[in-house]
Amino acid sequence: MAPTHHPTSSSDAGSPRTHIASIDSTVMRRAMGRVPTSVAVVTAQCDGEPIGMTVGSLTLVSLDPPLVAFFAFAGSSTFARIRDCERFCINVLAEDQHEVCFGFATLDGAKFDVGEWDYHDGIPAVRGAVTTVLCEQDHIFETGDHLGMLGKVMNVDFSDNRPLVYYRGQTSQLDDQSLR
Repeated sequence: MAPTHHPTSSSDAGSPRTHIASIDSTVMRRAMGRVPTSVAVVTAQCDGEPIGMTVGSLTLVSLDPPLVAFFAFAGSSTFARIRDCERFCINVLAEDQHEVCFGFATLDGAKFDVGEWDYHDGIPAVRGAVTTVLCEQDHIFETGDHLGMLGKVMNVDFSDNRPLVYYRGQTSQLDDQSLR
């Protein structure tokens, strides 16, 4: 079956491209929505208050030294607060942690009232997460309409729990066949 083609700009879809066309953000979101991603909550303790946000853009940057990065919308008020913290924790959510995902995706509310929590060096960590990665902030960088935060990995814990996955605009689970 041939892939379905969706035009990405108002230019003639049949003409050769010699420059980067203006890509429609809706088309880009739909295209990348077909790529399954992990769902994580980034937490920190700042001025004695726990803070956190849901992220879907998380990547391992380096194994030696161990570095990870996540990205957030440049206008995020939560990211602005996390960037003021020296350390943060990336919690990759398990398939039964939908409520944590959605609770931390909101702007307001008692985010830490959902889920169960442990603390690593005073930083909240989601109990039962697939992976928790405690990081020291290394670098913040701009990339388009997002900011990235690079973290030096200080500690990592992981479980055999199955991950929560984001696919085509909604959370999902891996089926048993995909785990073989």
